[in-house]
Amino acid sequence: MRKKFIKSIALSLLVAVTLPFSVNAKAAEPDILGVSALVMDMDTGEVIYSKNADDERSPASTTKLLTSLIFAENKKKSDLIAYTNNSANLTETSLNGFISGGVKAGDTVSADDVMKAVMIFSANDASVMMAESVAGSVDAFSNMMNEKAKELGATHSNFINPNGLEINSTTHNVTTAYDLALIATEAFKSDWIKDVMAEKSTSVSVDGTTILIDTRNKILGKDGNVGGKTGTEDQAGHCFVGYFQKDGRNLVTVVLGSEYGVDGTNVFNDTLSIANYGYTADKSLYKEAGSEVGTVTLNYKLFRFFGPTKEVTAPIVLSKDINLYNNDFNNDHAEILYKGEETNAWKLTGNKTVNLTLKVGQFEETVEGTIALTTGDLLKANLPLYGAALLFTVIVIVLIVVLIRIISMNKRRNRRNRYYR
Repeated sequence: MRKKFIKSIALSLLVAVTLPFSVNAKAAEPDILGVSALVMDMDTGEVIYSKNADDERSPASTTKLLTSLIFAENKKKSDLIAYTNNSANLTETSLNGFISGGVKAGDTVSADDVMKAVMIFSANDASVMMAESVAGSVDAFSNMMNEKAKELGATHSNFINPNGLEINSTTHNVTTAYDLALIATEAFKSDWIKDVMAEKSTSVSVDGTTILIDTRNKILGKDGNVGGKTGTEDQAGHCFVGYFQKDGRNLVTVVLGSEYGVDGTNVFNDTLSIANYGYTADKSLYKEAGSEVGTVTLNYKLFRFFGPTKEVTAPIVLSKDINLYNNDFNNDHAEILYKGEETNAWKLTGNKTVNLTLKVGQFEETVEGTIALTTGDLLKANLPLYGAALLFTVIVIVLIVVLIRIISMNKRRNRRNRYYR
């Protein structure tokens, strides 16, 4: 009950900030071919660069980051994963194509080799092996994918398969650059996934047959890139999720809908461009100290400790400057929340300092502010009521005095009457 109450208070006190950044000059952004892109600091969750990061698009094989994440959470490297009829029948970008006569249901691959096949070679059959070994079916695994995505805050995503293959122009996985960055950040926490992505080439064994595979990541080891996942489909275009570690900072990049081009390097050029921007961009002044950033509704008893409950709306003012990276995602999503449990207006008078929460998507930061409310404001708002209460009090006092006087006079009269008897 208490949690629901606090939650309702937090919702009612939400202060949305929709004004644009201050007039500070915005650094020149990269000119990329990708339709949608984003750079996120994986340690803080801050969005450094954004281009249409809320647009819902097909992610193609970058889907496999989520597939591999769930697989890593449920399997050990030494587990044996068996082909089923479903996975054995997949021939598009699959291990099946390396086996003379093809694979058959019942053939086994170690979980570690399945991970390599998916994250390095992008094998579609191995993705289905992951799904069926964890959930029993692709449909059941897709449900797990959607649940995991929501758990991570990726609320604009919907997955119908584990490999990202498009069934047709309207039936395919859907996500956004921002959602994919959240998923990718979580996947990077898995040492298993991280180590596999760092390999430029390796071998996997399918039922005793050794297969050599090379990474599809053309920038691995360049400019701090330590891994990534490619994807290409008709609706998706050329996609890449990249991981960068440089200068003590960990960034994830997402590019969706780039052009494949002659040699398939456009998406990687886009990636390096936005990654380098991510390492050099500075924050801009978003809101300066003294700015009124919204209002909060507070409750109070008319006579401080008793009387009818009243409401007052008070301004919230920043105590310190707020700086953010200047991009369309931050500008669209930045909001300031007062989550304090204290909602008694009397206790918050006197411009008391309160903790506010700057929230942008899943990123949160505590900032200082004040609730601009004085005792005089409360008194002034209720002058007629206080006047009526004062008048009533005076009348009551007068009546009491008169009553006491009458009683006193009656007592003296009674004493005189007894004296003369």
